[in-house]
Amino acid sequence: MPYAVIFIGPPGSGKDTQANLLVDEYEFVAIPSSQIIRTKFAENPDDPIIQEQKKLYDSGKINSPKLVASWVMEFVRPLAEEGKNITFSGSPRTAEETDGEIHQLSDWYGIENLIVIHFDLNEVEARRRASTRRLCRAQNHPFPNTPELEWMKTCPKDGSEIYVRELDNPEKYTIRLSEYRNLTEPCLEVFKKAGIAIHVIDASRSIEAIHHDIANLLERNQEPVL
Repeated sequence: MPYAVIFIGPPGSGKDTQANLLVDEYEFVAIPSSQIIRTKFAENPDDPIIQEQKKLYDSGKINSPKLVASWVMEFVRPLAEEGKNITFSGSPRTAEETDGEIHQLSDWYGIENLIVIHFDLNEVEARRRASTRRLCRAQNHPFPNTPELEWMKTCPKDGSEIYVRELDNPEKYTIRLSEYRNLTEPCLEVFKKAGIAIHVIDASRSIEAIHHDIANLLERNQEPVL
């Protein structure tokens, strides 16, 4: 059976980076929640509901849980039907969204193959990382602003510009972190009540060390996918 790996952690904790490593090394498919949302915005720019949701998104606040869950599951369904391993780094973001997605994912993947990983990272370090990280415009591939990568101006994967998001500026980051604490962290309790184990990983360590832990976790979980 394929896996659905779900990363939960504060903005800047490395969720996108680890999701992309699963994509690159183990052929997982990343579920690009933010890109799915922006695509829906672009497809229906004159819809009053979409306009309202876009204002929330641009301010750093969380969108309608039911709406986002429906969009994300619409994207996931064909992947599940093809038996693809998938990884989430930006969804679910609320308890209500979690509840809706658990039922669908359990039907498609089996509850024993839903792996929830909680990235534990203090606010100071998460804020520092978010303030320096960069993304590519096309696919949101993350690029930590390290000495090895700071020279890079275009994404080697898709050729698009690498930039710093306005959502990561200090003011909007504060809003996003508050949204995470109040709305997204409670998702962990919803998973627990559904009988899904929460695997806590110290996200203050190197990218390589965290990835090593995730790979080991997948290898230990029933039949390995690696």
